[in-house]
Amino acid sequence: MRDSLSIACPSMGGHELAVTSWQDMMTKPWPVRVYDERDGDSAGFLTKCDLLWRETDATIIGYLHSDLYIHEYGWDDRVLEAFVDERVAVVGFVGATGLAHEDIYKVPYDYRQLARYDVWSNLTDWEVHGARETGSRQVAVIDSCAVFVRHSLLGRLHGWPVDRYPNTSHCSDLWICCSAVRHQLVCRMVGVACTHSSGGRGEAGSHWLDQRGGDQSLHRQAHERLYEDFRDVLPVRVGQTPLYTAK
Repeated sequence: MRDSLSIACPSMGGHELAVTSWQDMMTKPWPVRVYDERDGDSAGFLTKCDLLWRETDATIIGYLHSDLYIHEYGWDDRVLEAFVDERVAVVGFVGATGLAHEDIYKVPYDYRQLARYDVWSNLTDWEVHGARETGSRQVAVIDSCAVFVRHSLLGRLHGWPVDRYPNTSHCSDLWICCSAVRHQLVCRMVGVACTHSSGGRGEAGSHWLDQRGGDQSLHRQAHERLYEDFRDVLPVRVGQTPLYTAK
């Protein structure tokens, strides 16, 4: 049976044009659910991601940022095509073939040890981020601007780590990709033409972050937690055989 797709937009406003671009460029009218709560824990990014996993029976779940604009008709077919390979558990539009510095855990901690290497995309400003890929390739990690995950993987993980990580998008992409690698599964990027404006969080988003210690503090907490949680996985390099060996 062919995979089905359901999409979530974790938003705090200003998502309308982005969502329209996704829908206009679909070959099928896959459902899009906008979670636009702006107050309390229910407004958190991970909480909104977890909601769709719990509410849908679609085999593939997509999470798209509210400032991501898709320009390519048929992008949904390309995403689902990537999942034909049963080893593929995570797909995105921006990916890197390396995650984390080779000396991670050998030298004192620095969040920059969790950097991505060899980034590929078909973003309108792809040259700012790395190299251009209009096709598809296996990667170590994808960027959170567009994340598609097998429902079954989230089931094995008991959903998103709402109670363990700061309730933001920080490291959510690294977490799901490292989790896939840990389960001997594969991440891929597809070079869908798109624009990620990264135009700021808006007043509601900034206020929500400030109430929880500020964006920089949450960024630091997420990286520190990921550093500790995936000592058995990091660093990840596509091309290693296997990608992950239990230590």
